[in-house]
Amino acid sequence: MRGAGAVAAVFVLALSACSQDGRNYAVPGDLCGVAVDSDLLSPLLPDGEKLTQRSYDAGATSPRCRVSVDDRLVLYVSSDLVPPDTDPLKTQDRGLQRLGHPAPADVGAAARVADRGALAVADCATEDSRKRVATLIQLEREFPEDTAQRRKNLTRLLRGYLPKAMAALGCKPV
Repeated sequence: MRGAGAVAAVFVLALSACSQDGRNYAVPGDLCGVAVDSDLLSPLLPDGEKLTQRSYDAGATSPRCRVSVDDRLVLYVSSDLVPPDTDPLKTQDRGLQRLGHPAPADVGAAARVADRGALAVADCATEDSRKRVATLIQLEREFPEDTAQRRKNLTRLLRGYLPKAMAALGCKPV
């Protein structure tokens, strides 16, 4: 009988450890319809009860996605097709500075990863012209707390997401 009590105690502890996790929602395999590996997205999402995504277009070539946990915005993602002679890293320099200490990253043709966001640029071609795609991932909360880890997580997510965002825009790498 003592053994059964010990097994039951271990089972109860295991269950409470799972519920102590604090994340009671499933991590999606997409960001507003653009496929993304949930293992890349998960480290940037905080604990909570409910995750919601809201997509909207700022034009046909500028999809936007807002991810909220418990009705608090936690992640913003945008992609824009721009002319091939536009340098999004220059035009977004002030915004990147506000995200904290942007530094070059090995994603796409050029990228910057900051403390609370990342921007990557890649050359591509649509059916009728050459373009550039600029994809921004911006965190609205400093999660995880460790800045170096957060920057690594952002880089991994951006590296996995950028090619799929390009494909969703009908733009093939060149």
